[in-house]
Amino acid sequence: MTSSQMPRPRRRPVRPSEARVRRLQELGELHREWVAETADAAGFRPEEHPTPGSDYNLHHVDLDAPGPAQDEFHRRARQVMVLR
Repeated sequence: MTSSQMPRPRRRPVRPSEARVRRLQELGELHREWVAETADAAGFRPEEHPTPGSDYNLHHVDLDAPGPAQDEFHRRARQVMVLR
């Protein structure tokens, strides 16, 4: 086995900071609320996503929400995650 084929040593997992955990929880809640608000406008078109084994039915709002609704979610998500 050459050095390029050697397995990389595993790094110990690092727990995110409490602030990051809170932001991620808030982001999850924001997404849940946004899906509930946007689902009726998103439509449901499984025929446009025919991949076998697809979980489109679980994520169709993320894929098919109107552009302005997606923009609003991303704007709010960036605020939650303290991104510019």
